[in-house]
Amino acid sequence: SSLQTGSVITGNRFNNDLEPEITKDLIGLTEEAINSVSTVTLTEINLKAATLRITVTIPSGLDEEDRLDLVQAVMDKINGVVPFADYFTATDTKKMYDLEVNFIDQVGDTRTTFIQVVKNANMETWRVQNLLVPVNPELAAELLAKLAQKDENSVIPNTNGSEEPGTTEESGDE
Repeated sequence: SSLQTGSVITGNRFNNDLEPEITKDLIGLTEEAINSVSTVTLTEINLKAATLRITVTIPSGLDEEDRLDLVQAVMDKINGVVPFADYFTATDTKKMYDLEVNFIDQVGDTRTTFIQVVKNANMETWRVQNLLVPVNPELAAELLAKLAQKDENSVIPNTNGSEEPGTTEESGDE
């Protein structure tokens, strides 16, 4: 293989896969369907490398049950346009699309909701995760403590590159 270094490899890794195809028309219909859910706004939708990525803004201040109800409503709308069984489920002989839907709210610069729904082609059903809540709180607390300790112990180098107090070329001291 080292003899082939520099040779361009051409082809399509999805030959005979991704059928049925998600077209621009289907993306437009998906956008309309999502926007038909009251109180949500489609922020972004794109299809790259066989992954349909969607970002939806939801109202802030919702409780967990209302957020999950909106997630379900949006996922139902998506499934109505591009059925998960047809577009996001692989077979033994055919690769299919992956789906990633991010639900966010934003108040100023603060995000209080970041729910991600993922359905890759090898999953039987989609999975929901709140990305603002650690999956392993003990590990998260340990890592945050180590990060805080590292910040306390960090030393900012002087302009001359040393970490010790001393003279710098800019000071004019010799």
